[in-house]
Amino acid sequence: MMSVDLMGVLAGVVCFLVLVVTFKHIDLQIRINNILDVQLTANKEKEQDEKKEETPTDNRIPH
Repeated sequence: MMSVDLMGVLAGVVCFLVLVVTFKHIDLQIRINNILDVQLTANKEKEQDEKKEETPTDNRIPH
């Protein structure tokens, strides 16, 4: 009878630890995705700035 109670407690502890690890993994994955999104956005802005520098900004015809 005592071993069943001990197994139940151990099973509960293992389930709790699995849930904690799963939630930490999900949180870490979300943070990584956010960092990558910020990096991709910065790269796109940098490319747009480089394209703006390549095109002439003064399109007036001299008289």
